[in-house]
Amino acid sequence: MNINIPGINTQQAIKNSGSLEVFLELLNDVYKLIDDKSNMVETYLVEKDISRYTVLVHSLKTTCQIIGAMELREQFYTLEKLGKENQLEQLQELTPTVLKSFRGLKPYLAPYANSSNEATLDFNKNAISEHLHKLISAMDDFALDKADDSIKALLSFNYEESLGTKIQKLDNLVSNLDYEEARELATEILNQL
Repeated sequence: MNINIPGINTQQAIKNSGSLEVFLELLNDVYKLIDDKSNMVETYLVEKDISRYTVLVHSLKTTCQIIGAMELREQFYTLEKLGKENQLEQLQELTPTVLKSFRGLKPYLAPYANSSNEATLDFNKNAISEHLHKLISAMDDFALDKADDSIKALLSFNYEESLGTKIQKLDNLVSNLDYEEARELATEILNQL
Protein backbone atom coordinates (compact mmCIF):
# COMPACT_ATOMS: atom_id res chain seq x y z
CA MET A 1 0.00 0.00 0.00
CA ASN A 2 1.45 3.33 -1.06
CA ILE A 3 0.53 6.06 1.42
CA ASN A 4 1.54 9.51 0.32
CA ILE A 5 0.48 12.29 2.70
CA PRO A 6 2.25 15.66 2.45
CA GLY A 7 4.22 16.37 5.62
CA ILE A 8 4.09 12.79 6.88
CA ASN A 9 7.06 10.45 6.82
CA THR A 10 5.22 7.16 6.30
CA GLN A 11 8.27 4.93 6.92
CA GLN A 12 8.99 6.73 10.20
CA ALA A 13 5.31 6.57 11.20
CA ILE A 14 5.04 2.82 10.60
CA LYS A 15 8.21 2.34 12.65
CA ASN A 16 6.86 4.62 15.45
CA SER A 17 3.48 2.93 15.60
CA GLY A 18 4.74 -0.63 15.23
CA SER A 19 2.88 -1.70 12.07
CA LEU A 20 1.09 -0.44 8.97
CA GLU A 21 -2.26 -1.50 10.46
CA VAL A 22 -1.74 0.54 13.65
CA PHE A 23 -0.51 3.50 11.60
CA LEU A 24 -3.72 3.43 9.53
CA GLU A 25 -5.77 3.27 12.75
CA LEU A 26 -3.86 6.29 14.06
CA LEU A 27 -4.56 8.26 10.89
CA ASN A 28 -8.26 7.62 11.53
CA ASP A 29 -7.86 8.68 15.18
CA VAL A 30 -5.99 11.87 14.27
CA TYR A 31 -8.57 12.71 11.59
CA LYS A 32 -11.26 12.55 14.30
CA LEU A 33 -9.40 14.72 16.82
CA ILE A 34 -8.05 17.54 14.61
CA ASP A 35 -11.07 19.86 14.91
CA ASP A 36 -11.72 19.29 18.62
CA LYS A 37 -8.12 19.64 19.71
CA SER A 38 -7.50 22.69 17.50
CA ASN A 39 -10.58 24.40 18.94
CA MET A 40 -9.44 23.57 22.48
CA VAL A 41 -5.98 25.06 21.81
CA GLU A 42 -7.65 28.27 20.58
CA THR A 43 -9.99 28.38 23.58
CA TYR A 44 -7.15 27.96 26.09
CA LEU A 45 -5.19 30.69 24.32
CA VAL A 46 -8.14 33.11 24.36
CA GLU A 47 -8.72 32.32 28.05
CA LYS A 48 -4.95 32.75 28.65
CA ASP A 49 -4.99 29.31 30.33
CA ILE A 50 -1.35 28.69 29.50
CA SER A 51 -0.90 25.60 31.66
CA ARG A 52 -3.73 23.66 29.96
CA TYR A 53 -2.64 25.06 26.60
CA THR A 54 0.90 23.74 27.19
CA VAL A 55 -0.32 20.26 28.22
CA LEU A 56 -2.48 20.06 25.10
CA VAL A 57 0.20 21.18 22.62
CA HIS A 58 2.56 18.68 24.30
CA SER A 59 0.09 15.86 23.56
CA LEU A 60 -0.35 17.11 19.96
CA LYS A 61 3.45 17.13 19.59
CA THR A 62 3.48 13.45 20.62
CA THR A 63 0.57 12.65 18.29
CA CYS A 64 2.39 14.28 15.36
CA GLN A 65 5.56 12.37 16.17
CA ILE A 66 3.75 9.02 16.22
CA ILE A 67 2.15 9.62 12.80
CA GLY A 68 5.44 10.87 11.31
CA ALA A 69 4.41 14.53 10.89
CA MET A 70 7.86 15.67 12.01
CA GLU A 71 7.70 19.30 10.90
CA LEU A 72 4.38 19.76 12.72
CA ARG A 73 5.87 17.97 15.71
CA GLU A 74 8.64 20.61 15.81
CA GLN A 75 6.09 23.43 15.55
CA PHE A 76 4.06 22.04 18.46
CA TYR A 77 7.33 21.58 20.39
CA THR A 78 8.07 25.28 19.87
CA LEU A 79 4.59 26.18 21.19
CA GLU A 80 5.14 23.87 24.16
CA LYS A 81 8.47 25.54 25.01
CA LEU A 82 6.90 29.02 24.71
CA GLY A 83 4.02 27.86 26.89
CA LYS A 84 6.41 26.64 29.58
CA GLU A 85 8.14 30.03 29.43
CA ASN A 86 4.74 31.79 29.62
CA GLN A 87 5.40 33.72 26.37
CA LEU A 88 1.78 34.69 25.71
CA GLU A 89 2.47 37.23 22.94
CA GLN A 90 4.58 34.79 20.93
CA LEU A 91 1.96 32.06 21.43
CA GLN A 92 -0.75 34.37 20.13
CA GLU A 93 1.42 35.13 17.12
CA LEU A 94 2.50 31.57 16.23
CA THR A 95 -0.47 29.40 17.21
CA PRO A 96 -2.78 30.29 14.26
CA THR A 97 -0.13 29.24 11.70
CA VAL A 98 0.59 25.93 13.47
CA LEU A 99 -3.12 25.13 13.79
CA LYS A 100 -3.66 25.99 10.13
CA SER A 101 -0.99 23.40 9.20
CA PHE A 102 -2.51 20.86 11.61
CA ARG A 103 -6.02 21.39 10.24
CA GLY A 104 -4.53 21.22 6.75
CA LEU A 105 -3.82 17.53 7.35
CA LYS A 106 -7.52 16.73 7.58
CA PRO A 107 -8.36 16.41 3.86
CA TYR A 108 -5.33 14.14 3.39
CA LEU A 109 -6.40 11.91 6.29
CA ALA A 110 -10.05 11.70 5.17
CA PRO A 111 -9.48 8.60 2.98
CA TYR A 112 -8.16 6.77 6.08
CA ALA A 113 -11.06 7.80 8.31
CA ASN A 114 -13.57 5.06 8.86
CA SER A 115 -17.10 5.74 9.96
CA SER A 116 -18.30 2.16 10.07
CA ASN A 117 -18.69 1.50 13.78
CA GLU A 118 -21.94 -0.43 13.72
CA ALA A 119 -22.99 -2.10 16.96
CA THR A 120 -24.04 -5.65 16.15
CA LEU A 121 -23.80 -7.61 19.41
CA ASP A 122 -26.31 -7.78 22.24
CA PHE A 123 -25.25 -6.36 25.60
CA ASN A 124 -23.07 -8.93 27.39
CA LYS A 125 -21.81 -7.83 30.80
CA ASN A 126 -19.04 -10.45 31.06
CA ALA A 127 -17.66 -9.88 27.56
CA ILE A 128 -17.77 -6.08 27.96
CA SER A 129 -16.09 -6.34 31.34
CA GLU A 130 -13.34 -8.51 29.83
CA HIS A 131 -12.75 -6.00 27.00
CA LEU A 132 -12.56 -3.12 29.51
CA HIS A 133 -9.92 -5.02 31.52
CA LYS A 134 -7.95 -5.65 28.29
CA LEU A 135 -8.24 -1.96 27.39
CA ILE A 136 -6.90 -0.82 30.79
CA SER A 137 -4.03 -3.29 30.52
CA ALA A 138 -3.22 -2.12 26.95
CA MET A 139 -3.19 1.52 28.06
CA ASP A 140 -0.93 0.68 31.02
CA ASP A 141 1.49 -0.94 28.56
CA PHE A 142 1.00 1.90 26.03
CA ALA A 143 0.09 -0.81 23.49
CA LEU A 144 -1.73 1.32 20.90
CA ASP A 145 -2.83 -1.58 18.70
CA LYS A 146 -4.28 -3.57 21.63
CA ALA A 147 -6.08 -0.50 22.98
CA ASP A 148 -7.62 0.07 19.53
CA ASP A 149 -8.67 -3.58 19.30
CA SER A 150 -10.35 -3.39 22.71
CA ILE A 151 -12.22 -0.19 21.77
CA LYS A 152 -13.39 -1.77 18.50
CA ALA A 153 -14.67 -4.77 20.43
CA LEU A 154 -16.47 -2.51 22.94
CA LEU A 155 -18.09 -0.51 20.13
CA SER A 156 -19.55 -3.68 18.63
CA PHE A 157 -22.06 -4.07 21.51
CA ASN A 158 -25.45 -2.42 21.89
CA TYR A 159 -25.81 -0.36 25.08
CA GLU A 160 -28.56 1.51 26.85
CA GLU A 161 -28.17 5.23 26.16
CA SER A 162 -26.17 6.54 29.15
CA LEU A 163 -23.67 3.67 29.02
CA GLY A 164 -23.42 4.00 25.22
CA THR A 165 -22.51 7.68 25.68
CA LYS A 166 -19.72 6.71 28.10
CA ILE A 167 -18.36 4.08 25.68
CA GLN A 168 -18.31 6.74 22.90
CA LYS A 169 -16.47 9.12 25.23
CA LEU A 170 -14.01 6.33 26.05
CA ASP A 171 -13.44 5.81 22.31
CA ASN A 172 -12.68 9.54 21.90
CA LEU A 173 -10.27 9.56 24.84
CA VAL A 174 -8.37 6.53 23.50
CA SER A 175 -8.33 8.04 19.98
CA ASN A 176 -6.88 11.24 21.47
CA LEU A 177 -4.31 9.21 23.42
CA ASP A 178 -5.71 10.66 26.68
CA TYR A 179 -4.90 7.40 28.42
CA GLU A 180 -5.06 8.66 32.00
CA GLU A 181 -8.60 9.99 31.62
CA ALA A 182 -9.59 6.95 29.54
CA ARG A 183 -8.32 4.64 32.30
CA GLU A 184 -10.44 6.47 34.90
CA LEU A 185 -13.53 6.26 32.70
CA ALA A 186 -12.97 2.58 31.88
CA THR A 187 -12.67 1.83 35.61
CA GLU A 188 -15.83 3.82 36.31
CA ILE A 189 -17.75 1.88 33.61
CA LEU A 190 -16.45 -1.41 35.02
CA ASN A 191 -17.72 -0.50 38.48
CA GLN A 192 -21.08 0.41 36.97
CA LEU A 193 -21.63 -2.89 35.11
